[in-house]
Amino acid sequence: MLAYLNVLRRWPNPKEKFGVSRIVPAGVFYVNLRGRYDRELTRTGALRDLDIAKKQACGHTGRFDLNALSKLDSRPNAPRGDQFKYARKASGDLRSNSREAMPAEEFAALLDSVEDHLRRMGREIFGGAAGISPFRKGSLTACDHCQYQSICRIDPWTQPFRVLRKKEELS
Repeated sequence: MLAYLNVLRRWPNPKEKFGVSRIVPAGVFYVNLRGRYDRELTRTGALRDLDIAKKQACGHTGRFDLNALSKLDSRPNAPRGDQFKYARKASGDLRSNSREAMPAEEFAALLDSVEDHLRRMGREIFGGAAGISPFRKGSLTACDHCQYQSICRIDPWTQPFRVLRKKEELS
């Protein structure tokens, strides 16, 4: 989704297509359209306020520019998001565990990073590089979700996996 956001961000002459002079990215989100309801509450029939339960069940997960929060959440200075994941301290600053809300500079850097990766991968593919390089993140591997295991030539015992780490672990 960040790749699509970059396409919009770099759109030539947005006035012609979108009727605006500039497109400013605000965020990207995934929404579970089925909703994720608390089983205990639904089993016991304790869902008192269905509107609140629906908001909690269909919350957004993603990353967004903190400067856009006033456009995403209509409740000024809300202590915590009901659709978007963020929480504020009493001072009004974001809590450190509000990882989805990002300062504008960090959100722009994230978009730039995705764009750089896409350009690099495009150059490599165009240059003929099509190597196999499955990942491992903890105990999860790319092979766990691959539908081509029956014809794959990767030997998980000898093939080195690219180890993915959290951003904090890299520094």
